[in-house]
Amino acid sequence: MTLNAKAASCHEQETASTPLRNPSPTTVTTSGLPASVHSGEAEMSQRTYDLERLCAGACMNGYRRKVRTYEAAYVVYRADHQQWRSDAAAWHAPLVWPEEPAEPDEPRLPYRVEGEPVYCPDCMYGLKSKLSKLDGAACVYLREADGFRGQTDQAKVSSKGSEPPSLSPTIDDIDELDGWLRDWKASYLGAETMARQGMLADSITLGASWLVARAERILGHADLALLFGEEIARWYGRLVRYDPSDVVVEPLRAARCPECKGLTLERKVGEDKVTCRRRTCERVLKWSEYQEMAEEVRKTRKAS
Repeated sequence: MTLNAKAASCHEQETASTPLRNPSPTTVTTSGLPASVHSGEAEMSQRTYDLERLCAGACMNGYRRKVRTYEAAYVVYRADHQQWRSDAAAWHAPLVWPEEPAEPDEPRLPYRVEGEPVYCPDCMYGLKSKLSKLDGAACVYLREADGFRGQTDQAKVSSKGSEPPSLSPTIDDIDELDGWLRDWKASYLGAETMARQGMLADSITLGASWLVARAERILGHADLALLFGEEIARWYGRLVRYDPSDVVVEPLRAARCPECKGLTLERKVGEDKVTCRRRTCERVLKWSEYQEMAEEVRKTRKAS
């Protein structure tokens, strides 16, 4: 027997005595494919989380966000796993064995806080605080928001009526807030919405204080709490920049006041105007004008 013939004979014996290895290290079935290809959904172990009893307030926003991110990742994983099963079932040599997708990790969640019945005490008092600030923010908004000051009798009796809109967007917004306060008072009493009492600013004050006194009862009501809390947060979000208890004044030192030449310009965060804090000056600029001045100063310094 020649050397080549001996080598071929040895190779045939080695091949016959060595079983074919499956490219996947997992348990194989009679078809020669991993068991996970045939088990399908049984292999998946998605964990479920009860979000219904969670506090509906901001304290559990992170908890809900992580759970929904995990659930969305699992939807993608299921689709990828189904595609992998199809590819694995169709596999044959010499194709490369498809890589099985990794199952999403369970989220690391903060301490769970449940509602009583809808909001936890901390979120309930936070919403009550926001509700109590709507009156002051509305007053500042009426005074500072736009150039149309006018009288409150320029406002419509109801923002839901057919009267032509006010010349002032501010009056329209505050009129809408007043209607919202009166609507919730009526819902609490189980009555029709009442007419406005007095001038617009007075009606806002009366409506807000009336609801603040009963806020804990409404926010503790299983049927009313969720919508009431969401609408409080929405209204406060619209008026927060006018909240006098939460005003941040930012000193501006990139350019001097064009009137008194002092480094005395400042701006309330979120506003579109810049004022000089020197009492003998009190110059008012638009935010865009200040930015142009600051840019000119930067160019001058760079050129020098």
